[in-house]
Amino acid sequence: MSCAHIANRQLSRIIGAREPISKKLRFEVFKRDSFTCQYCGKKAPDVILQCDHIKPVAEGGASDILNLLTSCVDCNSGKGARTLAEHATLTKQMDQLAELQTRREQIEMLIEWREGLANLEDDVVAKLAMRWGSLCEGAVTLTPTGMDHLRRFIKQHGIELVMQAMQESLLTYGRREGDDHQYTKESLDTAFGAIGRVAKVLSQSKTKPYLKRLFYIRGILRNRLDYINEYMLMDLMEDAVAHGIDLDWMESFAKRASSWTQFKNSIEDFIIAEHRSEEQ
Repeated sequence: MSCAHIANRQLSRIIGAREPISKKLRFEVFKRDSFTCQYCGKKAPDVILQCDHIKPVAEGGASDILNLLTSCVDCNSGKGARTLAEHATLTKQMDQLAELQTRREQIEMLIEWREGLANLEDDVVAKLAMRWGSLCEGAVTLTPTGMDHLRRFIKQHGIELVMQAMQESLLTYGRREGDDHQYTKESLDTAFGAIGRVAKVLSQSKTKPYLKRLFYIRGILRNRLDYINEYMLMDLMEDAVAHGIDLDWMESFAKRASSWTQFKNSIEDFIIAEHRSEEQ
C-alpha cells in the first residue's frame, strides 16, 4: 500500500468520509452472507444488496470484512449511523469468518500433504530407477519417459512387486554379447518394457503358483531358440499344467528342444494324449 493511500485513509477517517468499498471486497462479504440481508433476510436478486458497516464510519469503523455485513438497500438506508441493537449478527459473522479461516487452513494442510506425497513418490521412483540401473550393471539410465513408465508400474503393482519383477524380467529378457559379456541395449529395453507384464504374472502367481515356473521355462526357450510364439506358449503350457504335465520334465525338455516347433508339437501331443485318456 502506498504512502499516499495510507494518508488518504487517515484523512478520510479524520473528516468522516467513507472509504470506497472495492468490488472484490463486496463480493467476499456477499458470499460469506449467502447473498442475504442480515437484517430482514431478503435475498438477491429480489433486493439490491449493499455492504453496511457494523461500526459506523463516523465512529471510526473500518471498511474491512470484519466490520461489514450484507444489507438490502431499504434496511441500509433506514439504519443510518446506528450500531446493531443485538450482537447476534456480529457473532454470526465472526463464527463464519472463523469457519472460513479453518477451511483455508485445512486446504493449505491438504495441499502440503499432497505435495509431500508427490515428493515421496518421486523419491521412490528415483530409488527404483537407481535399482534398475544397478541390476543392469550401469548399462542404462532411465529417460523421463522411462521414469513415467516406472511410476505407472509402481501405482499398478506396488513397490515390492515391481522390485521382484525387475529381477525376473532381466533374468528372462536380458541377453549378453561380446567379449565383455555385457547386456545388449535391445534386451535391456525389452526387459524394462516387460516389467509391468512380469509384475502382473507374479501377482497372478499367488493364485496360480505354477505361473512363475512357466515364466522361467519361457525364459529358457527365449534364450535358447531363435523364435518362439510367446503368447501361444503361455496358453499352451497352462493347458499342459491343467492336464497334469510334470513341470520338471517340461523344464528339462525346454533345455533340449532344438526349435519352437519341436517344443510346441511335443506339448500338444501330451495334451491330446491326456485328453484321450480322460475320455476313456
